Amino acid sequence: MKRLGVLLIVLLTSCGGSFQDIDRRVDVYMSSASEGINARPPSTRVMDLDNPPSSITDPSPPTTNPSIDELIFIPAGALDMDAVEKSLDGAAEDLGASGSVLSLQAALAWADTHAREIQFAEYDYLSLTLSLLSELHLWGPRFFNTINTGIAADSSDGLYSSSLTVVNDFSVSRRLPYGGTVSAGALTSIARSLHTTATSSNAASTTFDIAVEIPLLRGSGVVARESLINAKRNLVYGARSYERFRRKFFRTISGDFLSLVVQKQSIENAQRGVRSLRQLAERQEALYVSGRKTLYDKANAENQALAAVARLSQSWERYRLALDRFKIRIGWPIEEPVQVEPSTLGVVPPSVDFSEAVQNALLYRLDLQNERDRVADTQRNVKNALDDLLPSMTFTASASIDSETDTTTSFDEREVDYLVGLSVSLPLDREIERIAVRQQQIALERARRNYRESRDRVAVEVRSALRNIEVFQFSLDLQEQNVTIAKLGLAAINADPDRVSVLDQTRAISDLQSAQDARDSARRDLELSIIDYLLQAGQLRINDSGGLLLPEDNLK
Repeated sequence: MKRLGVLLIVLLTSCGGSFQDIDRRVDVYMSSASEGINARPPSTRVMDLDNPPSSITDPSPPTTNPSIDELIFIPAGALDMDAVEKSLDGAAEDLGASGSVLSLQAALAWADTHAREIQFAEYDYLSLTLSLLSELHLWGPRFFNTINTGIAADSSDGLYSSSLTVVNDFSVSRRLPYGGTVSAGALTSIARSLHTTATSSNAASTTFDIAVEIPLLRGSGVVARESLINAKRNLVYGARSYERFRRKFFRTISGDFLSLVVQKQSIENAQRGVRSLRQLAERQEALYVSGRKTLYDKANAENQALAAVARLSQSWERYRLALDRFKIRIGWPIEEPVQVEPSTLGVVPPSVDFSEAVQNALLYRLDLQNERDRVADTQRNVKNALDDLLPSMTFTASASIDSETDTTTSFDEREVDYLVGLSVSLPLDREIERIAVRQQQIALERARRNYRESRDRVAVEVRSALRNIEVFQFSLDLQEQNVTIAKLGLAAINADPDRVSVLDQTRAISDLQSAQDARDSARRDLELSIIDYLLQAGQLRINDSGGLLLPEDNLK
């Protein structure tokens, strides 16, 4: 019996197709949808679901929650300031000496295949593709076969009459393109006596039938394919949404990476500032020993140097935390150290006419195209709701033939039975349907208003992005001048430090560090503002590795 069950499972599995075949068909449909919009389709990720862990069936999963008596807490000792300073001095060397060098392009390529956000977006795309496959299967020929067996035993004066009955019901059906279905079937019944108190009695018969059901008014025409049309359009929407997500994800990862670069440059600026403050403290100590400076100047210089070390310690911790979060976001192993390589996007400010940029954005934005086409979906829903107001008129036709007595394979073509009919249902009560029409009309008006609002919002976003480029260009030029001025001021102080107070010297060092930090941030903001414009204008293009593609005009 067990072997029979195994064979039956194998038979059903082979008849139903394989998961590899489904994955292949998914790849075909996603490639077709993505290539239709000049985008890259995701790869089908095969998940291991055949060997789940045994713990999933455990009704009482274990919990780890030790009591307070089992926990160990060891108080830390006094803080060693000299050790902290040495640790900070060697932090840059330690970070640079260990770990893989991670450039911007390498981070983008890694994130494009390992980031969880990308995988979640792929799952959404895959789900829509599987929904289309399911709908296509409903519109193809569908085969069904049922085998019923039974043993009957009738008692008469302690004697039993037993018989075996086997009924095989095979059928195939298919939806018609403009409504209705056509189906065919074969019903075979075999009865055999196993033990009888009287004469034996065996019987066998087969019935073939074919039937057609076609709606003539309500439910006929294009409305009959609504579910298929909706599934195919949803796949196109999914392809657009996935590509739009890849572009936004590129902007996010680029922004996070460039922010790490700025943080690292800020730490380097802070380290130079610490060295300058230490030199100032040493100089003030020497001047105090020689009697040329007061104890206050010496102590103030030392305190400023220690305060800079404390700020540097906080900067290192913020950088490490940001780096770990970035690794989590791109799917990099959290325990594997990396060294961020200073990189840029290599983009330059474009020369674009405002009105032309807005018009192109209204044409190119994939999310706006989705919203525009969903307005058409709502219009189709109105037509479908109006179709429900029509009377129902269904044409039916069927034919059947039975096999001759006690046989399953012999038929007489003169014994074919036919049935033709026409069913009409008058629309006497269509109040709910009329209300549904009004609801769909309201939904259509709302969709149109939302689409117009989205167009206006896109226009505002494009104009704002272009203005931001000009603002950040001006800001970068200003910060470059501030760095130059800060360097000149510090050079003038270093030329004759004795005539300048300690406070003015530490302020000059701090001003140079702040100016350098602001310049680095402005350079990052300018590049990201250009990417923001390309994204908002629908002109951002991402290659198969998650990197940036630029038109030739932007590379000149």
